[in-house]
Amino acid sequence: MEYLTRIALEHQGIQEMLRVQRELNERLKKAKGVNIVHLENTLRFWRDFLAQEHMSWEEEFAFALLRKLNHGLPGRLQGDHARIETVLAKLEATMQPLRSGRPHAGREFVRWAEELVEAVADHLARENAALQELKAQGETGVDPELLLETPAAERREPLVQMADALCREYLQTPSALLSLQEKTGAELEAEADEWHPDPTVEAGGAGALP
Repeated sequence: MEYLTRIALEHQGIQEMLRVQRELNERLKKAKGVNIVHLENTLRFWRDFLAQEHMSWEEEFAFALLRKLNHGLPGRLQGDHARIETVLAKLEATMQPLRSGRPHAGREFVRWAEELVEAVADHLARENAALQELKAQGETGVDPELLLETPAAERREPLVQMADALCREYLQTPSALLSLQEKTGAELEAEADEWHPDPTVEAGGAGALP
């Protein structure tokens, strides 16, 4: 399976997790019961899957491909990654006060969670547009089958399972990331061919706390 096929499908899974995060944010804002473990798991997904795995491979492969084609976007995308990592660190810092029940800790968590959603959604919109350009030019990227054979794949598997559980709980659907482990390369490429991301669908975060 070509790299650009895989990255497009990972984007689908990340967009699903943005929907999960929005739902958790709304429940916190409305003072509904929220499972703290689910908050911790979404945070783990953003840190371990998005930042450490997905964005790391993007910088090594996707950005290199764009630079090779003299595309002007890698600098902006790199800036997006820096913004996501900064906001993620702020969000992580809110978890201990939230666990301990500190007053207004939920409000602070939502503030940074909404900013993270916005940062990731905006980044995906830009990146999806670039991927569509590359695909239109006949580019496929490197072949990342090694991801399925290395310790990196072993690190990803529990994260995919965790994302799948959250998607089933809050979206009533299995995660697109799960299909990366279950389907053949040909099936995944067919799905990627049928997927036409709308950059506006997932852009922006939820509203401010009342």
